[in-house]
Amino acid sequence: MVSNCFSPRIFLSRLAIAATAVALVALPGAAQAQTTDSSSSPGYSSSSDWQAALAKLDMPAAPTAKASAQYGQYGRRNTNRRYPYYQSNWSHFAFEVGAGATAPIGNAAHDWETWGYNVNVGAGWNFNRYFGALIEYQFNRMKIPGHTLTALAIDNGIPQLGGNINTWSLTLDPIVYMPVSPRFGAYITGGGGFYRKVTNFTEAALSTQCDPYYFYCYSGYVPQTVAHSSSNQAGANIGFGLYWKAFGDYSNAKLYTEARYVWVNSPLASPSDPYGSGTEGFIPVTVGLRF
Repeated sequence: MVSNCFSPRIFLSRLAIAATAVALVALPGAAQAQTTDSSSSPGYSSSSDWQAALAKLDMPAAPTAKASAQYGQYGRRNTNRRYPYYQSNWSHFAFEVGAGATAPIGNAAHDWETWGYNVNVGAGWNFNRYFGALIEYQFNRMKIPGHTLTALAIDNGIPQLGGNINTWSLTLDPIVYMPVSPRFGAYITGGGGFYRKVTNFTEAALSTQCDPYYFYCYSGYVPQTVAHSSSNQAGANIGFGLYWKAFGDYSNAKLYTEARYVWVNSPLASPSDPYGSGTEGFIPVTVGLRF
């Protein structure tokens, strides 16, 4: 007689082996399904999706290390740049106006000329912040010493004699700027061109003047020119000056003061020109405004 006995231990072992086999077969499919579901989830976005979104918003990407270094160098250059560069053609235009005192030197100071005044105007072009060129008009008026006028009056039988010497010029003068700080600096200028020198002698003469509105007449002594000499000659000048940007570091306007040496090749005294004083030299000291 044969009997079959049910063993729980054998049954559980076989059941565990079968479950393990089913799990191994189903695991790849579950992993693939999870990946597919995650990528299709509304809250999920890949790196490529973020790049596409940034491109649509036109937002700049993060700078690279090389770009950051370039930006840093550019910033340092801007920090060290202490002077402005000209931005338009108007900023290249140069203009000046000034006035001051004039002192004769050399041959002109030997009994022929004494202190006077000067007026200077000019216009030109600034090629850069270091170099420019101006066409300048300068007028200098100086007096003739009193003892020279007295001697000439006695020699010519004139009771009293007055006189002055006027020298005006039209010259081309380059200018070189030497900045010391954003506001202060120095410059050298000089050039040459046309000079006209006129020597005038005057005598006080009695004159009667009438007012046409009040029908009133009065008499008085007014200076009248009794003799003069003139010459058109070449000349040259050289000078040194200081400037100050009083209106700001980046302003083109500059207050300046300068001194120049001027030499004029005027004629010597001769029978046809007894009042010539020979070559003329003087130093105009000028204060003014330059753009």
